[in-house]
Amino acid sequence: MIIDIHTHFFPDEMAEKTIRHLEGLAGVKAYGNGDLLSLRQYMKEDGVDLSVNVPAATKPQQVIGINRRMVEFNRAGNKDVICFGAMHPYFNTIGNFEDEIKYLYDNGIKGIKMHPEYQQFYPDDGRVKKVYKTCAELGMIILFHAGADSAFDEDDVKGTPQRFAAVAEAYPNLKMILAHMGGYRLWDDAYRYLAGKNVFFDTAFCDEMDDTAFTNIIKDHGADKILFGSDFPWERPAKIISKIEKCFPQGDIKEKIYHTNAERLLGIKI
Repeated sequence: MIIDIHTHFFPDEMAEKTIRHLEGLAGVKAYGNGDLLSLRQYMKEDGVDLSVNVPAATKPQQVIGINRRMVEFNRAGNKDVICFGAMHPYFNTIGNFEDEIKYLYDNGIKGIKMHPEYQQFYPDDGRVKKVYKTCAELGMIILFHAGADSAFDEDDVKGTPQRFAAVAEAYPNLKMILAHMGGYRLWDDAYRYLAGKNVFFDTAFCDEMDDTAFTNIIKDHGADKILFGSDFPWERPAKIISKIEKCFPQGDIKEKIYHTNAERLLGIKI
């Protein structure tokens, strides 16, 4: 049983154009063409039972439209894919943080996605404190892109482990998932500043991590706070599964990472 907490798909009418654009920005070749059919194809091939789509709004004006589509998708009763909502740090220029997050909560959405690099904000910036406060009060999850991103200057990372550590300290009840094992390509800092703190890491796009570093951070952070994630279509689940199988052949840790931690966090059983 595998739950992939970190995937993406786009509406059919814009999927291929969007994915080709993002490939150009990041210099990374995607698997498939970015639509739901591609996600389901690779889920079947790689043995994933449930995927969570985590949409990122690159402009405040996109938030409402994305969220209405995500609610509609979940209402359709899809059993193999569920959607989080989106939030932008500057949404308060056109709407109300609390009202929009409450709308998602009232409609059964489990969490939101935020991306410091694409959305150009620092996670510990006070302007987003209403987002954190509201999510903490409602028990809503925030999945953050953490660390570098190939589409942006890797010497000017906004979502650093240090800044996420400050958020975790300020909001101890906030359910945070930090993608890419706490900080893509900043794994030494993720270990130093985040290991053991009240945050979840996902394994998305981490097949390039050194095996020893991958093993050590999971053991010292705690296997109860690690979630399987791929970042599909930018990585396929099979590559992350292969790394986990190599580093953790024992069944108990694998089961936590593959599905039991996600079931507990999402409040579901599959």
